[in-house]
Amino acid sequence: MSPPGTFATTVHPFESPTPHACAYEVGLADATNALVFIGGLGDGPHTVPYPRAIAKRLEAEPELSYSVFEFRLTSSFAGFGFARLADDVADISALVKYLRSIGKQRVVLLGHSTGSQDCMEYTSPSHKLEPVEAYILQAPVADRGALAQDMGSEAALDEGLKVAKELIVSGRGHERLRPEHIAPAFRSTPISAARWYALAAADGEDNYFGPDLPDHVIKPYWSRVDKPLLILHSGNDEYVPSPVDKDALVSHWRGLCRPGIASELSGTIPGAGHRVEEPDSEKWLVKTVVEFLRSVK
Repeated sequence: MSPPGTFATTVHPFESPTPHACAYEVGLADATNALVFIGGLGDGPHTVPYPRAIAKRLEAEPELSYSVFEFRLTSSFAGFGFARLADDVADISALVKYLRSIGKQRVVLLGHSTGSQDCMEYTSPSHKLEPVEAYILQAPVADRGALAQDMGSEAALDEGLKVAKELIVSGRGHERLRPEHIAPAFRSTPISAARWYALAAADGEDNYFGPDLPDHVIKPYWSRVDKPLLILHSGNDEYVPSPVDKDALVSHWRGLCRPGIASELSGTIPGAGHRVEEPDSEKWLVKTVVEFLRSVK
């Protein structure tokens, strides 16, 4: 008998910019559609529990014909310290191309945390990527706010960013930033000056979800999304500063999208922390994701 917590997965080696790439499929063995989970900073395949809960629910909904895929990006685990969102979307596109080659008809991207930023980056016209049918953003958090909390204030964060900017300007953005210049939670991970600036600066290339960003900055991001979109903040996300009204933020983002793009199912997951590990919150998330998948054509 297998120990509790074990689960079966089908391993798919595929060609990717990341050497020796493999995707891990869970759920319906003969599914014709794919839900691709993309984790956040420090994540890799199977580090977030709820994709397996979604896969289990989808097994009970065979008419939808979805299985769940996870995979290792260049940025997975500790790789995020030097890999950019542009690297992530190249990896994602390679997986989508592979999924099409094995007959998957619909491909939906589900981004968690920084995976949500990857979904937004995937819509950028600056990349030539394999098309997908829809996007789901779960825990679309601004790293800047979370990192400022970890460092005690935005002023402390900006001191380190000043050092990072000086290195970038002098052509040394690839160099590792000294630990005292980054948030305590990240000091065990090597991070380049350029990557830290992208993550933490108000004008960093990762900052899609800053609640204080003006509309003239963010409207182009949301209005370029041309496929169905589900936005789900976590109701009790520990990485979102308490003054932020997450429901109002999601509603505002929806209003910046093209008509009919952002799903009416969008909102906040009741009682959920960042990773949605609370049982009732996970059930709500699973139900909502499955309901959204029903609408994807």
